[in-house]
Amino acid sequence: MTNLLNQVKTIGNVAKDTAKTSITAGFGVYGTIIDGVSKSSDKATQLFESLVERGTQVEPKLKEKASDLFAKKITLDSIETKAQSITGRFTGVQGRKLNEVDAKIDQLTAMISELKAEPAKV
Repeated sequence: MTNLLNQVKTIGNVAKDTAKTSITAGFGVYGTIIDGVSKSSDKATQLFESLVERGTQVEPKLKEKASDLFAKKITLDSIETKAQSITGRFTGVQGRKLNEVDAKIDQLTAMISELKAEPAKV
């Protein structure tokens, strides 16, 4: 019977040690998770700070480029001048000459309309 009691005590001690070890392992897992989160947080903070620093370096250049874009005013005259320039390059005819030809076509159209009209009765 003494032997049986010793075995029960031994099993109880083993169970107690196993439970204690399991709980300690759980604490270890918790500590590892906390360390990982802390390291991740530190990395995220470092990344954010490096992005802010890089943005501070680039900001003046971007402002200058934006100012240059907004400083260029697009007017109807500038668009018309560009269009005439492009037309002149493709057709070989300057914009002024196109306007003259356009005016002559209008005159011819008016003359043809007069010829189609019935002559005035005398």
